[in-house]
Amino acid sequence: MNIADGTSYELLPADCYQLTKSSVDIPANERLLKGELTYDPAKIQELSGYDHLKYVLPLRATSSGMPFVSGRSVVLLGFKVSEPIVTIMNAGVEEINLAEVKELPVQIGVPFTNKWEISCRLESRQSVIDAYNTAHGTYFSMLPSDAYAAPETSILHSGVNQVTATYKLKDDVLPGNYMLPVQIAEVTSDATIRADKDVYAAYSIIKEGDKLSKTDWKIVSFTTEEASGEGSNNGHAKHLIDGNVETFWHSRWQGGSDPLPYEIIIDMNHRVKIAQIELLPRGRGSNNPIKVVRFEASEDGTNWESIGQFGFTNQDAALKYYVKSSTARYIKLVIPDGVGNGTVAAIRELDVRGTVVN
Repeated sequence: MNIADGTSYELLPADCYQLTKSSVDIPANERLLKGELTYDPAKIQELSGYDHLKYVLPLRATSSGMPFVSGRSVVLLGFKVSEPIVTIMNAGVEEINLAEVKELPVQIGVPFTNKWEISCRLESRQSVIDAYNTAHGTYFSMLPSDAYAAPETSILHSGVNQVTATYKLKDDVLPGNYMLPVQIAEVTSDATIRADKDVYAAYSIIKEGDKLSKTDWKIVSFTTEEASGEGSNNGHAKHLIDGNVETFWHSRWQGGSDPLPYEIIIDMNHRVKIAQIELLPRGRGSNNPIKVVRFEASEDGTNWESIGQFGFTNQDAALKYYVKSSTARYIKLVIPDGVGNGTVAAIRELDVRGTVVN
């Protein structure tokens, strides 16, 4: 069979089963006979693993007297042990609009007829968000625990195959880019039932922040600017935050260019809970081959945390970046080296959306 079907089944080991009734008599006028086979599920699962068909047992029936119909005397039994499991039924990531949604349902269920009382405790793990961010190039942070009310232990009563645990969002969620992943942490029951800890239901929640005033912002330092080539009132680093969309910062080109990476450090003069950052490019029709930008944040202007690296397009409209939510006073804009950027760079405005802390 393995050769014909391209399979790799193995013969079930003899210590995993016993033919307890291998010989039967068929009385007159009877059409059905039953043999008896007992097997050890725990031993089979130990050898083959959970929910995996590895072992088979071919059985052939012979008779004395009336012969069997050709092709009807052989049966092949396959053994796959699937222990009862509780899982998240609506697994995946769903984007939530806070203006429209106030409740996040998590559906917990079992893929069998439930005959027990099953109690489930849920949890949210940062490691799930970290893995998602790495895989998708995003910068979600864990939704703060004070932004929602979590359900207590969820119970599937006997006869119930699915129940919904509801997370209720509060109205005072601060601006930011969040995710709430929910997994089954623990299952207790009067039967041996396993929690499926490999799946989760997650909700991505983006709350736009207000655009902050830049009247008391200042440039702390920069590695390049065009001091004269763009005119006396243009091209300088200060024009990145002057609130005037007609001016722009430009890297130095008059008399040569400066080497990458380029950095501009901005003091926002307040501690800010950063939700999003916007850049207004110089726009189409200009020579501006920026491909990638990076943002860093700092409380003291010395110790920096990267809050996101993103693509850049020289378009006319502002680019909005959903950075890692962070509280900081200083922002660093970086035009990094080694990612396709050229030494020509120009940006009209940098804005921060968020909340002033103090």
